[in-house]
Amino acid sequence: MTQEYKRILVAVDGSEGSDVALKTAIETTKRHKDSHLDILRVLDLNSFEYGGAGIALDGHQIYEVEQANEKYLTDLKEDIVKKGYLKEDQVSVHLRFGNPKMVITQDFQPEYKNDLIVIGSTGKNFIQRLVVGSVASYVIQTAKCDVLMAKYNKDDK
Repeated sequence: MTQEYKRILVAVDGSEGSDVALKTAIETTKRHKDSHLDILRVLDLNSFEYGGAGIALDGHQIYEVEQANEKYLTDLKEDIVKKGYLKEDQVSVHLRFGNPKMVITQDFQPEYKNDLIVIGSTGKNFIQRLVVGSVASYVIQTAKCDVLMAKYNKDDK
């Protein structure tokens, strides 16, 4: 017996790993009748500073970042629909602020009752994963639904 997923969540951050996750999530949504794809982008306010110098962005700059990301998500949805991958009512885009690990597993997934999360493999190097941890690893360990890891392979470029 195969699992029928109704509400699929994919988190995107512009990395190659999240691009692979998005493609996997679209294909998974197409295979599951009457399913819906939620595309989520989480902006971490703690990372909004000038080159790591500890100088925080002001409200206007954060607003500009928010608007640019809203446009990115809207364009992404339009592209998915225009190319015929999914119907317009099968895909929604969402922008949230906060720690991606917490937003994905503690806020968004329970609110939208996603029964599958598709996550890309980490784009961080070994040291970054040691210091801040991988979002993918956290989601896999703490999600209250199935998680599909879409593995990015540099050799597939």
